[in-house]
Amino acid sequence: MLRARVARALAPAFAAGILVAGCGDQPAAPKAVIGDVTLAPGAYTLIAGRRAAGPLRFPAADSDGAEYLVVGQLATGQADLSAAFSLAGSAPVAAAVRRSADQRGRLPAAIRFHDAIRRLDEAAARASLRPGAGGPSAAPPPRPGPPAVGSQRTFKVCSALDCASTATVTATAQVVGTHSAIYLDRAAPLLGGFSSTDLANLAAQFDTVLYPLDTVAFGAPSDIDGNARVIILLTPQVNALVGRPDCQTSFVTGFFLANDLAPATRASYNDGEVFYAMVPDAAGQVSCPHAVSQVLALIAPTFIHEFQHMISFNQHVLIRRGPIEVLWLNEAMSHIAEELGGRHYDSLGLDSAGAPFLSGDFYNAYLYLLDPAAYTMITTSGSDGLAQRGAQWLFLRYVADRFGPDATQRLEQTSRTGEANVVAVAGSTPLATLLGRWALALYVSDLPSFAAEPVLQYASWAPRATYDSLHVQHAAAYPLAYPLQPAGALGGAFAVSGTMGAGSGSYVDIVLKAGDPSFTVSFTEPGGLALSGNANPQLAIVRLR
Repeated sequence: MLRARVARALAPAFAAGILVAGCGDQPAAPKAVIGDVTLAPGAYTLIAGRRAAGPLRFPAADSDGAEYLVVGQLATGQADLSAAFSLAGSAPVAAAVRRSADQRGRLPAAIRFHDAIRRLDEAAARASLRPGAGGPSAAPPPRPGPPAVGSQRTFKVCSALDCASTATVTATAQVVGTHSAIYLDRAAPLLGGFSSTDLANLAAQFDTVLYPLDTVAFGAPSDIDGNARVIILLTPQVNALVGRPDCQTSFVTGFFLANDLAPATRASYNDGEVFYAMVPDAAGQVSCPHAVSQVLALIAPTFIHEFQHMISFNQHVLIRRGPIEVLWLNEAMSHIAEELGGRHYDSLGLDSAGAPFLSGDFYNAYLYLLDPAAYTMITTSGSDGLAQRGAQWLFLRYVADRFGPDATQRLEQTSRTGEANVVAVAGSTPLATLLGRWALALYVSDLPSFAAEPVLQYASWAPRATYDSLHVQHAAAYPLAYPLQPAGALGGAFAVSGTMGAGSGSYVDIVLKAGDPSFTVSFTEPGGLALSGNANPQLAIVRLR
């Protein structure tokens, strides 16, 4: 999703980490303990930097026993960083949680398209920030006003997955609303599909629901063409971006391209605010078949996501003459936009209308929670696919819950980007602290019979209750009542290893019975050396009982 939205079946094939256990070699002589972890039940701590390498000593259990959740994570804002790790107790067994097979060569077509247009957006932003490239100081554009219904114009549309080529299409303005102008490619009616009622309803949904939700949450879009409307171009060129057989598992439903807005490029593109979307094609003449009902269900969530990208470009680049927002945070914001659409319809009691907006976020997050260590949350590409998007949404939802309903406005209406942006909105709370608390919140936020501290809780949703409900209703898609299942350890005997990405972590649930002796925990490279300082290794620990 979403700079290109990915269609997915309800019965996914899960690729969780593989747990391997067996007899191990004789352990090396233990290292000297460098610190103690003493926590009352319900308390937590974050141990970062070289101290996270340990060994850190946990006390012997009293007559009630004890239980700890330990998360080893790379609490860094350095995008795309990954590292091999070992998270081990003082009495390790030969066990390893290994990262799933590398998926980079098999990314869905829609994710590849997303990465391509994202690179174009970055290039357009850089070019537009050069002296003389235009911007707010340039002469204001003419104010032609909204287009007339029935008027025609031509558009350039990406015609390849890397958007290295474009096709020129002629489209007719079918509906002109308060904030939108819907154009239909003249080739689209030949496929059969949208009725005049469908288009009127789509414009009304944008004007009365999607536009207000996005602009209140994020800010105003640009209006470089002076028509006071966002153009929604419905064209089979979007369908054609992914042909058979790839379209059976992944296809593009819509997108925004910053080249249409950037001062350095817009004259060569469409010089205005344009959202491109697919059209119905029940017979599959252009690509895979898509019925009217399916397309209508997909366009609205895609639009609210893509409109955030359009607003973000305006707020960061056009208004404040700063760099474009970094990918991981930009995508997280757009997934928050989807969520807002779902919450709106749920608040009206229209669960079926809200489901297309929320289902993507819930499903992506489920994939991430199945194996958090396997994915890089802070990234400049879509290399980890849907699960990566799930992590980004989960993190930003936590930040917004903790730092106020205006957090998304403050993230958008600024020249700051990435880590600096999040830290400023969080009242100068370090990113490592946010990542550590968030990692623990994913497990304990609504853990039964556990009173989590407020900083370890989501305020706007209950993850366990939500997934338990999805599991009951859609067991094929959500086979676990809660996907985050830490590796289990009795008495401090454990060893997990693999490859971990920036922002993510590996979870261990350590259970001590009454009278169990003290134990230590180390978080290092597999050979025992401290992890790189650039990775900012961190142990997030909470005592569960």
